[in-house]
Amino acid sequence: MAIRADLPSSPCRRAGRRSGAVGLGLLALFSLALPAAALTPTPEQVRRAEERRFMELDRNRDGRVSRQEYLGFFNAVSGTRRQYFEFEFRKYDRNRDGYLTREELKGPVRPEEEFRAMDADGDGRLSPKEFLFGGRAFSRMDLNRDNFLSLPEYLQGYRNRRP
Repeated sequence: MAIRADLPSSPCRRAGRRSGAVGLGLLALFSLALPAAALTPTPEQVRRAEERRFMELDRNRDGRVSRQEYLGFFNAVSGTRRQYFEFEFRKYDRNRDGYLTREELKGPVRPEEEFRAMDADGDGRLSPKEFLFGGRAFSRMDLNRDNFLSLPEYLQGYRNRRP
C-alpha cells in the first residue's frame, strides 16, 4: 500500500520535511521483521520473471529479440541512451548473430564479454569514445598510457574497480 503524502492524515504529511527518513525507517523495520527467505525469489519465480521479460522484448513472437526490438523496447532512439543500449545488446549477443535468445539472456556477463561489447569497431582495444564508464576510470585502467585499453588492462582494472 502506498502512503499518500498529500493527505493530511498520512504519517509522511505529519512528519513534515523528514518524511523521506521516516519512510526509509519504516521500510528498514519492515524488512528486518521478515525472514531472509521471504525476500529471496524462488527459482520458479525467477524463471517466470525471465520468461515475462523475454516475451515483452520479443514483440513479433519469433522466439528471438532483434536489435530493433531491443532498442525499441527501451526507447533508445538517439544519443547516449542509444549508445548504452547498443552496448547492452552486444554484451548479451554472445554468439554475435544479431539476435538475443532466452539462453543468451540468462546468467551473468563475464568481463571479457563486456569488453567485446564496448569494442564497437572490433579492433581488440577500447578508445576513450568506446569506453562507457567515464574518463577517470579509463585513465586509471590505461596502465601504459597509450590512450587505449587492451583486454588485459581492462581485466586488471575490472578486478581493482572502485564503487
